Amino acid sequence: MKYCIFIFVLIFHIYPSWGRAPLLTDVVDKDINITASFDGAKIVIYGAIDTKLHKDSILIINVLGPSSHLKIRKKEKFWGAWLAGNNEMVFEDAPGYFASASNIDNLDSIDDSILEELQIGWSNLIINTNLSKNNNIDDYKNLLKIFYKNRELYQTTSNIDILGETLFRTEFLLPAITPTGTYNVKSFLLSNNGKLISSWNNSVKVSKEGLAENLYDYSIEHPFLYGLLAALGAILAGYIASEVFRRI
Repeated sequence: MKYCIFIFVLIFHIYPSWGRAPLLTDVVDKDINITASFDGAKIVIYGAIDTKLHKDSILIINVLGPSSHLKIRKKEKFWGAWLAGNNEMVFEDAPGYFASASNIDNLDSIDDSILEELQIGWSNLIINTNLSKNNNIDDYKNLLKIFYKNRELYQTTSNIDILGETLFRTEFLLPAITPTGTYNVKSFLLSNNGKLISSWNNSVKVSKEGLAENLYDYSIEHPFLYGLLAALGAILAGYIASEVFRRI
């Protein structure tokens, strides 16, 4: 990681055209491979801000996972039990992962119109649905946020490490059940009065390959059977090993 930042700073100073850019960002690992033993990973983002803007600006970084087609139903009480109701909302392009970081504790000082225009924050994301805006879309979006939080697919933090007066670094965790596809990393540099100074886009590809892809898909789609087969496989391997050593 230190070498990446060193190289980044070196390029920042060697190329004047880059040095004049108010904001530069990059990602440490742009390709993340999921194997059968995958238990999570990190998206590490680093970059540089113009030193003249460092103390008078707000930095915001959003990470959006690949789009998903999801159905959300509200729970309703039937005969004393909470069950999924009949009313549902279909999110046609909901991000499969959402994370956000900033160098301030909250964004209340920024004009709502700017946040909406740049789609900063969960509430400002534009997600196509099968219902009109009059059908309490925000309620269903909150249910989706809770669903993501429970699975560590929703993360927010104000922890962006500032190194000196130019460099910054932050990281987001990807859980074991993270969806595959392209993750869009969007960085925004705003003035203290909420005006957009600069923005930068990066991407991270999360993919599965070969046998690992098949095993991973099966473990997600059929977790009980996968666990049962894994246990039986371990027992069989142990039995074969014991027989081999017994006969030696």
